Amino acid sequence: MTETPETSGDAKSKNPTNLWAELGPTIAFIATYTIMGRFFPEGDGAFTKDAAIFWATGALMVSTAVVIIYKLLNKEKIPPMLILTGSVVGFFGVLTIALQQEAFAYIKPTIINSLFAIVLLGGLAMGRNFWKMMLEHAFELPDFAWNTLTFRWGLFFIFLALLNEFLWRYFCPLPDSPLALFGITFVPTEAYSLFGVDFGTRDQESVWAWMKLGNFFVVAAFMLANLPYTMKHWQGEKPGA
Repeated sequence: MTETPETSGDAKSKNPTNLWAELGPTIAFIATYTIMGRFFPEGDGAFTKDAAIFWATGALMVSTAVVIIYKLLNKEKIPPMLILTGSVVGFFGVLTIALQQEAFAYIKPTIINSLFAIVLLGGLAMGRNFWKMMLEHAFELPDFAWNTLTFRWGLFFIFLALLNEFLWRYFCPLPDSPLALFGITFVPTEAYSLFGVDFGTRDQESVWAWMKLGNFFVVAAFMLANLPYTMKHWQGEKPGA
């Protein structure tokens, strides 16, 4: 996966190609952002520090497309979560660059993780376990175990969405123009306080950018935390596998 690691929970170790496919787009984003932030001049223009977020977004879009094309050329199955992530990355990436609005890049991880949570928890509410549909090739678990794991991952994706919202609102500078939808302002242009915490008063965008890589370790820790429960209820290999 791109921004969020592929949370397959597969017991089999990933090969280097799959690992780089998951980490590559995030590394491309961070590398582009860091290089432009360190070595490019201040000021307005396409090749300045202020344009780093837009070039990094473009690098993320291109590298995500490369991953998908690579899998297609090698006749590999594209995970549904990669399709969803790639679609959101492409849509909000175009908005970010075309409208020169950094806020679209900031909220993109929130949208992705929120969609994952809606799909998983909404599916459970409707009696369909999409987590099981994606991962039952790797584990043979009873339905109650699949439901428990799906519920946990749904809540975890909500946590990741809230974490991203806090990080970008706390560390990133506010945009010059507000981001509103249906008359509701999602991204204001003036600083504000919530529960005693000041938001929009800092210019430390790099902290938020580097947390894209930090998310991989957060997800890995959550996967390890759920491994004992998974192994406890694992019923072994499927017959004929």
